[in-house]
Amino acid sequence: MKNNITIITEGKFDAEVLEKLLRAKSYKSDFEIIAANGFSSALSKVKTYLSTKNKHILLILDSDTISETDISEKKDFVNTYINTKLYHKRLKIVWAIPEFDVIFLNNKEFLKELTNKNYSDDLIEIGKAAPKKTLEKLSNKKHDSFISFFDNKNVNNEFYNDELIKTIEEYLQKSSIL
Repeated sequence: MKNNITIITEGKFDAEVLEKLLRAKSYKSDFEIIAANGFSSALSKVKTYLSTKNKHILLILDSDTISETDISEKKDFVNTYINTKLYHKRLKIVWAIPEFDVIFLNNKEFLKELTNKNYSDDLIEIGKAAPKKTLEKLSNKKHDSFISFFDNKNVNNEFYNDELIKTIEEYLQKSSIL
């Protein structure tokens, strides 16, 4: 029997991207993806699900910073707020640093398709401090339009090499989470 996992994201865009990526493959676990309306809403949904449903939760949060100190403080806050020690068997938190959109900057195929240009690794690294803003500036497009690029197989396949996506997939591939 497959495990039942709820993936909670901070927003609709992150959930749509994960739907496109994760539904294209099969995993040992069944899952649903729920979009919250921001950081606080995601934490609230997690607390509700942990207290009312017997499901495993995969929470994907943005650090909203690249500062190690600030990231550590945010992680400490989340761990205390949710009481992750109590729910460690049913809850996994994955951090997107600084935000989920970083997966697009890690995908060179996507960047080529988005702008028809090749960018240096240095520029891409600098852009990772503010991925969404960087991508929108480079392309003159809103990030909601990036979903259409998932129809390109080369772009789509490259996302599976991203560490954030790999971490999510590994969790879904576990045959026995309990």
